Amino acid sequence: MQQIQPCLFKAYASQYEELILKELHIHGEVPTWLSGSFISIGPSQFEVGSTNFNHWFDGFAMLKKFTFKSGCIHFQNQFLQSQEYIESNRRGKLNANEFGTYASKSKLGRVLFSLKELVGSKLHDNCVVNTTRIDDSYIAMTESKNVVSFNIKNLSTTKNFNFNDKITEHLTTAHPHFDPTTGELINIAIEVGKANKYHIYKIDPLSKTRKIIQTYLSHNLFYIHSFSITRNYIILFKSPLVINKFKLLFGLPFNNTLAYKENLPSVFVIVDRRNGKLHEIEAEPFVCIHSINAYEHKNEIILDLICQQAGNPYDKLYLSNLCSSKPTLPTGAIKRYVVDTQARNCNQEILTSNNQEFPRINYKRCNGNNYQFIYTNSIDGPNNQFFNTIQKMNTQTGSIQHWRKKDNYVGEALFVSKPHCQSEDDGILLSIAFDINTQLSTLIIIDALSMQLLAEAYLPIHLPFGLHGNFYNDTIV
Repeated sequence: MQQIQPCLFKAYASQYEELILKELHIHGEVPTWLSGSFISIGPSQFEVGSTNFNHWFDGFAMLKKFTFKSGCIHFQNQFLQSQEYIESNRRGKLNANEFGTYASKSKLGRVLFSLKELVGSKLHDNCVVNTTRIDDSYIAMTESKNVVSFNIKNLSTTKNFNFNDKITEHLTTAHPHFDPTTGELINIAIEVGKANKYHIYKIDPLSKTRKIIQTYLSHNLFYIHSFSITRNYIILFKSPLVINKFKLLFGLPFNNTLAYKENLPSVFVIVDRRNGKLHEIEAEPFVCIHSINAYEHKNEIILDLICQQAGNPYDKLYLSNLCSSKPTLPTGAIKRYVVDTQARNCNQEILTSNNQEFPRINYKRCNGNNYQFIYTNSIDGPNNQFFNTIQKMNTQTGSIQHWRKKDNYVGEALFVSKPHCQSEDDGILLSIAFDINTQLSTLIIIDALSMQLLAEAYLPIHLPFGLHGNFYNDTIV
């Protein structure tokens, strides 16, 4: 077990308990219009046998569901029954390399595992990053080609999900987009080879078949965690953070394959959704893990991103750093790029330079369109060991509002819109918080208009810091 600082003892400690709680104790009032389920995913087991995991992203995935009905909150959490989770716990040792931890100490074992994985006979399916819906399936995702589907009613794992096509895929992003008009899902399937192929595809609603919009060829296997869409364009961010395909082949943990190449520029790869035409626009080097939004204005594309400092930001997410007395988190500035699609150039400005990550917007209303508000996690004040503030930024005026609570650290703040709302920010924010005094977790409900606390729902257990979540308003328990 890592030597965790006392105030964060349980925030990075395994949580093995799986609960079904009919009704959580609530302080405050939950809006009665809030109906559906907030499902979040993240790591929850950080050791197996004698192996302690090295990286935050190594932990085995746990699904957490908060279901809202008539002002009450039901809670359930359950481990995702991935092949990695099942086999590792059955054997009492790590079955596959995780993001920053070796499964095999021998070079031969690493290579054999990697080869099996590339040809599909060995699964890397610890889908710890995000969840989404494709057709009638709810799936957990990571950045490998493998996804795991689950039953949204009871969180039981159902099976490994398969697409109905023959696109070759080794890597992907766990941040697909949905077109607000057509309902199409858009994502990227990465085929590793001599010429690396980034297959940009769409899936029609009620389908599991991917249709390629365009394939981008790249000599460098550049790392991409997210991307942006507008009504007419798909924008990829080709940064100097690249994957060494030989290290990937030789079985190193994924983070060990990443390297920042100082001699490379960043490039916006822009694909026209109407005809598949592709062009590149070069920019000064930057690393973007999470995009925020993009929209069109005349012949320009306005891109809002969280940009990190040069280097590999994931190097700061090893538990040895996170559990230290003065951890350094990979936060960034909110930057706006104005890309001229005719002149083929771009300009940038910093919207806010303080420590930001995990951006969210009113996605259903604003994704791909002109918008006003960004919600992020931020670090406010000295000596904070994780995100302690939820920030709301007005992109039009530059004004900033905050919510924070003493001795609480917060997770990603998910925006849920009020039915028939008039304004973009008429809704609530959902965030899982960790109280360093009780060493327990709570669900925070914030009024997105005023940034005031509406309600807290108390859990009898701690939930380790998680990653991403989504709200599914067709799910009632």
